[in-house]
Amino acid sequence: MVFFGANDSSLEDKNPQQHVSCDEYSKNLKDISKYLASAGVPNDKIIFITPPPIQEALWEKECQLKGCSLNRLNSVTGQYAQVCVQTARQCGVDVIDLWSLMQKDGEDFSAYLSDGLHLSEKGNQFVAEHVWRLLESKVSDLPFILPYWADVDCKNPENSLLCE
Repeated sequence: MVFFGANDSSLEDKNPQQHVSCDEYSKNLKDISKYLASAGVPNDKIIFITPPPIQEALWEKECQLKGCSLNRLNSVTGQYAQVCVQTARQCGVDVIDLWSLMQKDGEDFSAYLSDGLHLSEKGNQFVAEHVWRLLESKVSDLPFILPYWADVDCKNPENSLLCE
């Protein structure tokens, strides 16, 4: 899983240390995909995850506590999410669009974020559910090649596991 973008989408004038342009972000995602392919990871095993949305009011409070002004906007992070989705398509890999999913139907997504930027426990559960759904869709057609646990001879498991 490749899960980048929340820091990359920082506003350049407010947080130049973390800001990465959309073009460079896309290039970096492509480079990661190419590297994984060169290491023998097939495209169907790669999942890009977009950055989640930014809850600006909560994040602004965090920024003020650190002595700075709001350095991210949800609309800008949305642009990075779109770039991630487009780049995933170009690379032929799956993508989970958290930015869109968390805001679906105008849902209040603030519970998914602990401070307006970072995932809360509920946010991590949300991500896990979507990753799990995608993984299940990929393995649902695989044959069940091992015996059901109750069918294994506990005294002689080799007979149950090593037979043809």
